[in-house]
Amino acid sequence: MLACVCLNPSFDRTVSLCSFTAGDVNRVLSARQDVGGKGINVAITARRLGIASCVLGCAGKNGIDAVRCKLDGEQVAHVFLPVDGDVRTNMKIVPQDGTGVTELNEPGAPVNAANQRAFSDLLAEKTVAGQYVVLTGSLPPECPPEYYRDLMLSLPERLLVLDVSGAALMAGLAARPFLVKPNRSELQTAMNRPLPTMADVHQAALELLEMGARNVLVSLGGEGALWVSESGAMFAPAIPVRVQSTVGAGDAMVGGVMAGLEKTGDVRHALAYGAAAGCASVMTEGTQLIRPDDFDALLPQVQIQDV
Repeated sequence: MLACVCLNPSFDRTVSLCSFTAGDVNRVLSARQDVGGKGINVAITARRLGIASCVLGCAGKNGIDAVRCKLDGEQVAHVFLPVDGDVRTNMKIVPQDGTGVTELNEPGAPVNAANQRAFSDLLAEKTVAGQYVVLTGSLPPECPPEYYRDLMLSLPERLLVLDVSGAALMAGLAARPFLVKPNRSELQTAMNRPLPTMADVHQAALELLEMGARNVLVSLGGEGALWVSESGAMFAPAIPVRVQSTVGAGDAMVGGVMAGLEKTGDVRHALAYGAAAGCASVMTEGTQLIRPDDFDALLPQVQIQDV
């Protein structure tokens, strides 16, 4: 069973407009709300692709029942540590004029030191050696940047996948995760330099390997995705599709990769699964993630290239 850590779940409120102007009245064309959180998105994607999945996390007592209900409906197992506070609401403003998504993300319910220790014990208890464990998403208030690193160091012999950014990513490399998945922006921040070309991205991924990662998957939006390891590199160009929403596409890619690894054990197949899942995700509105029929149609179109 795939285990996904989600310390900061959310309700994702997505509004669509013709255009968005800051400081002015903006008329909404449509709106929807989905249960979100990166670990939840990864688990749901993998489950829709036939992989048994479990979400382990913390959640504010106000709203936790709705999160549980969503996961029950998706047939995703879950164990949450309730904490004081509300499940956060994140606003995604999606203009149809192509000017880009604006996100307003709340910080979430605090997870204090006692709850951090309790969750660490829970994660060690609920996972086993040889199991894939995905750690992803923003850390809630009161969690230090090193918390993901400390969780991973407490999980010997698990296959650890880290999809975080900033200080949490850099600290987590010390635990030598099986896979890290930055996007280009996150990789540029980690390297403290622009990465305008594919060669630049490739070089930066190699540097993450030197820092401790065993594999690096860089999601590149409409360009595709690059997988880099000590044995070589592969590139999966994005498949042209009609884009409805990019929110959650990176999470869907991780969910697809995990499904590919669980089904085949082969990283080349896993990259193809991830590329197809990421493209399938952008074909849906809000944070609906993938439709299995879309994934099935896209997977044969993925063309993996050796770099």
